[in-house]
Amino acid sequence: MNSSESILKPDKDYPGVQCYSDNQIPSINHDHPFPQDGEYIYYLCDNDKNNTQPKKYNILFQSICNRLPELLPKLINEQNETDETECEYWACNNLHTRCNCFWNCENGEDEFHCDTSLIVCENEKIQNKMMLQKRSENEIQCYRGLPVRIWSNNDESTFICFCPHSYYGSRCEYQNQRVSLAIKFQAYSDSRQTLFEIIIQLIDDSNERIIHSHVQFTYLFARDCETIFYYYLLYSTRPKNQTKTYSIHVDIYEKQSFIYRGSLWFPINNTFLPVHRFDLTIAIPPDDFNGEHCSKHECIHGKCIKYHDTQQDKSFCQCYPHWSGQYCTIPNILNCTCSSDSLCIGIDAHSRSICVCPLYKFGPRCFLKDTICELNGIKRCNNSDQCIPSDLNRQTLPPYTCICSKGPRSDYCEQEENKINLSFEENFHLLGTILIHFIQIETTYISKRTTIFKKISSMKESIVISWSDPSNRILIEDLKQNIYFIDSQDVAYHKVNLTKQAKLSDRCPHINELFNKTIVDYHLIRRIKYYHVPCQTLSFNFPCFHDDVYLCFCYDHEGQRLSDCFQFNHTMKYDCLGENECINDGQCFLIGSKCTKKATCLCPSCSYGGRCQFTASRFSLSLDNILGYHIQPSISLINQSNIIKTSIALNIIFILIGLINGIFTMITFKNKKLREVGCGLYLLGSSITTLIIIVLFTLKFWILIFAQMSQISNRSFLNIQCLLLDYLLRIFIHMDQWLNACVACERAITIVKGASF
Repeated sequence: MNSSESILKPDKDYPGVQCYSDNQIPSINHDHPFPQDGEYIYYLCDNDKNNTQPKKYNILFQSICNRLPELLPKLINEQNETDETECEYWACNNLHTRCNCFWNCENGEDEFHCDTSLIVCENEKIQNKMMLQKRSENEIQCYRGLPVRIWSNNDESTFICFCPHSYYGSRCEYQNQRVSLAIKFQAYSDSRQTLFEIIIQLIDDSNERIIHSHVQFTYLFARDCETIFYYYLLYSTRPKNQTKTYSIHVDIYEKQSFIYRGSLWFPINNTFLPVHRFDLTIAIPPDDFNGEHCSKHECIHGKCIKYHDTQQDKSFCQCYPHWSGQYCTIPNILNCTCSSDSLCIGIDAHSRSICVCPLYKFGPRCFLKDTICELNGIKRCNNSDQCIPSDLNRQTLPPYTCICSKGPRSDYCEQEENKINLSFEENFHLLGTILIHFIQIETTYISKRTTIFKKISSMKESIVISWSDPSNRILIEDLKQNIYFIDSQDVAYHKVNLTKQAKLSDRCPHINELFNKTIVDYHLIRRIKYYHVPCQTLSFNFPCFHDDVYLCFCYDHEGQRLSDCFQFNHTMKYDCLGENECINDGQCFLIGSKCTKKATCLCPSCSYGGRCQFTASRFSLSLDNILGYHIQPSISLINQSNIIKTSIALNIIFILIGLINGIFTMITFKNKKLREVGCGLYLLGSSITTLIIIVLFTLKFWILIFAQMSQISNRSFLNIQCLLLDYLLRIFIHMDQWLNACVACERAITIVKGASF
């Protein structure tokens, strides 16, 4: 439970209660006799101790009028109000007080006919356990290592110590100079289902740029979003060379394609210290990050790479194969020993190759094959989803993880999504964007709320809503903040396929529509005690209602209809918990929980694109923003909306008419006699440009269709066609207009000058 669930939090006069001793009472501001936002109410503790005694922070709707006072009296309209005053309209026998072993009603009706059986203790014995310390004769042999007995051929034995990385010596008695790392990674939404290879190196600033030690591991956001990676990096010499400057260099590659994402650099200051500790949060560079443009020209046999996310304009030389050093001027004496299908990125100070292995290979040189994903011909992941083997040195992970083709759901993609086919009654006119709220309600509070959005173009068709988060209430909300109840059940939805119809009668009215102005103007602590009345009134046949703080549901209880209210943020800021990747004032919505979160953007008018990165506010309408939102991904042409089918039909008609017109015009003006005057030449050129425009428009239309349907995903091809097709279309359209203008000018001059012209 957190402070947001206090029923008095939205009212600045009653944010909470806290207990203090008499020498800890804060000074009172006489200009503001009641606490301001973020403050608490204080009172003296019964026991005068120096420590603070927390009394109560939150008052829930379910704690109102339960005969257990929890708030100090507050003077409102010359009356002292608490959570237990003016309870005559409150139903004391309700869902939360029934059979709770306490008389919440004065006559005890909430405890009538309850099960009063006593709980009998079956085990009357109390077992005392004592932990005995186990001592070993070999305990003093290794201070911080693992003692191992070694036997020789003549049946003699001796002990040696296996030391951890941080210590060395015959008994692990000396501390290593080292760098200690604690790293957490973050990934943009477009990279949360991409497997990365992370290589972290301890390097120096010498001309050789020696790699003293390194660690490498895989990172998958859908699996490791909450993982903190702990590693040690050791210096190659003991002790380290104090005259050198050391730093941490991080390389990031996409595991499956070996695409280089970027590098990061962290300097090690105060090199005289024996141990350095780094607590880092590293953001994986986005897929459109371009770090190859930097001003360093000293890279002889390599290319200059700019570090990602550094305050300084820092760069380094990424050497070509068989070259090394700070400026790639030193030829490698030793050849890289990685397998032919792997990627070699360097050789460390111990003459060992640093290899990035393919997805299903492992080992220091990538010669071992990992068969965990297809053992004995049986695929591990369902539904043709991609299987990702886990690192062998991470024993806490499952042996493999599945990347789900239909988006993140669970570790093995076996969890089927819930679906609801939502239609609208005939007189329900709701166009534009709607918000769908999935709410998980526990006994006294909303434990989880997930909000997604849907764009509705026509009320003649139903919409299909899919979700996988735990929830037991479904609501929709339009842009005018009208809330409609859709469905509820006692337990969380699991693999359901519902068909529901949204009705106007399912709207959750605001209390301004239910109570008179007198009650609406009451202070919250007084007004809330009337919230059972709307549900008890038979003329009000609605499933829910709300105010600016609460969302209340009506329910049946022992022959009467009561309400159950929960705090609901009606002005929630949709910014993906502060990680909003949407631009142009787009709203960011998170689907999923923990590591399976997926961000989607709701774009304002005149903006479109996955991140609302495109805008049409200063331009005329384009084909992309007219049709883009109507094309549904991963759905065949036959199952697309009527708008897309109509657009395809019109496109085919325009293509046929344009081709016929262009071909016949070109055949006509190929006649030499017609080209004896300028108009003939202009019209021949216009027919050619018309044919080219038709071909380019056809390509643009169908590339847009297939790209939005996710059938074309090659980023390089999409970028090239985006730049090339639009440019060529504009060039030939303007050229055709100029040719037509030339025809018009020549005809005008002919009319003025006559036949002599």
